[in-house]
Amino acid sequence: MKQTRRSGWLALLLALSVAAAGGCTPDAEVSQPQEQGARSAVPPAGEYAPKLQENRLVYEKDQPGSVVHLYITVTEDNLTAERPMTWAELNRIANEADSTAGRKLNVIVQEGTDQGPQKGMFGYGTHEPNASITLRGKSSIRAPQKSYKIKLFDNAGYWRDQRTINLNKHASDFTRLRNKLSFDYFKQLPDITSLRTQFVHLHVRDLTSGRAQAPFEDYGLYTQIEQPNKSFLRTHGLDPYGHLYKASNFEFFRYPDKLKTADDPAYDKQAFESVLEINGSSDHAKLLRMLDDVNDMSQDFDDVFDRHFDRDNFLTWMAANILMDNVDTSTQNFFLYSPLNAEKWYFLPWDYDGAFGYYGGPGGDPRERSLWQRGIQNYWGSVVANRFFKNPQNVEQLVAKVRELRAIINPENTRRMIETYKPVVSAYVRREPDIRYLPGRVDLYEQELERIIHLPVENEQAFIASLQAPMPYFLGDVEQANGALTFRWGMSYDLQGDELTYRFQLAKEPSFARPLVDRDGLKGTSLVLNGIGKGHYFWRVTVKDAKGHIMTAFDNFFDENGSVYHGVRDFYVN
Repeated sequence: MKQTRRSGWLALLLALSVAAAGGCTPDAEVSQPQEQGARSAVPPAGEYAPKLQENRLVYEKDQPGSVVHLYITVTEDNLTAERPMTWAELNRIANEADSTAGRKLNVIVQEGTDQGPQKGMFGYGTHEPNASITLRGKSSIRAPQKSYKIKLFDNAGYWRDQRTINLNKHASDFTRLRNKLSFDYFKQLPDITSLRTQFVHLHVRDLTSGRAQAPFEDYGLYTQIEQPNKSFLRTHGLDPYGHLYKASNFEFFRYPDKLKTADDPAYDKQAFESVLEINGSSDHAKLLRMLDDVNDMSQDFDDVFDRHFDRDNFLTWMAANILMDNVDTSTQNFFLYSPLNAEKWYFLPWDYDGAFGYYGGPGGDPRERSLWQRGIQNYWGSVVANRFFKNPQNVEQLVAKVRELRAIINPENTRRMIETYKPVVSAYVRREPDIRYLPGRVDLYEQELERIIHLPVENEQAFIASLQAPMPYFLGDVEQANGALTFRWGMSYDLQGDELTYRFQLAKEPSFARPLVDRDGLKGTSLVLNGIGKGHYFWRVTVKDAKGHIMTAFDNFFDENGSVYHGVRDFYVN
């Protein structure tokens, strides 16, 4: 997850005069991370800076404990399309790179009951395709049970005021309710938006299989989640003409080679959307103005932040992520929204099936979680969070917001909400097809629900404890010249201003069971070694503050078996 952001921070690492760096205190400044692109013209200052307040009447028809039946017919015309494809071929895709825009099928979408499509419900009586279907997700695309994105054709109308129907299987979520629980919580939080969700029982009839009378097959339980787009902005009482971007791999660097205005001769939409996916206005000038300011280290960052962001919104988004323990929100799984006539940007949530203790439950693995994946450390690679939380008052504001939201996100409310979902979800996870792929023993299901009920309290306590630990950093590329090896790493940071020292280790195995070099108490952020022979090596650097709190680097090394070693990089001496 974190490895994809290395380029921005390595550019910063190389720009620093690391040889002269001493202990890292709150007075240490971060140099310009990347060169800025051409500055967009700054408009005259305006007074329009609205608070984020959605129209929550949009949720008044929600029935959290209900399930709807959707029937999908994969039509025969897919066999004679310009790019012929079958339902089986679509579902065999296991790599995100293969799930391109052209890999889609025409389908008929209908709503009904457990008896089939019903008169008076969406799509009844339709005999021609009224939608297209594709796979959705990144890592989830490798799962045997796929998730789907359905886009209704213009002449099909709307299903519940939506033209895009996301159907998420949440195959790695043992409970199959973490995403819905999270967004039902967001409906109760101020200064942020939520999304409409609905449990769906999916039925699929495949007419590309060669069986003319193919029946509907049971695909089990899905969670439908609303798609943030212009329609979403309109129905939620936000500005449909506004700017809306989905973070693909984004940490608020300037990315001048990729993020350009649409009228720039070098503009490449595909390159742009490798960082931020465009879901609203295509006028990117305001976005680039914000990024120019965020990456301008000569400006006071509190002034920059208050010019371009809303404190209550940002702190609510951060505090909710901390209490729900959704760590996969630092480079992706959020949207940025800005009304057309305002300069401020707002964080909107997206994708929380990894929340509420995912790593500690069936389907997760606590060993896969890095030490830094907690609290502010988890966001330290983002330029906004990195600069914002160097002000101790801003840290105090986050602590206050976490405590404020804990009055809402608490065991009592979590239990009440789970009891509402349980009659539906528990029935599906105990039968085909979902029980076949469940990532845990079904007899432990109730135990897992009970565990996540109490997690917000534990997450708050873990966050408070994490404030004492130093911040993570990246390890640089090893420089080899004239028989000498130069190792460089980023400068850590301590919120309390404690003195920091580093421990460097070099080994022939990633476990560091028998380190070849072990240097502790280092003050600087570089080290030169001589006399290292040819071979494959591993290195790591840990940081420790004066009170003994330890932190690792962002980097991870994965061996051929997929086992992860946190804070480790490898290299070869030839």
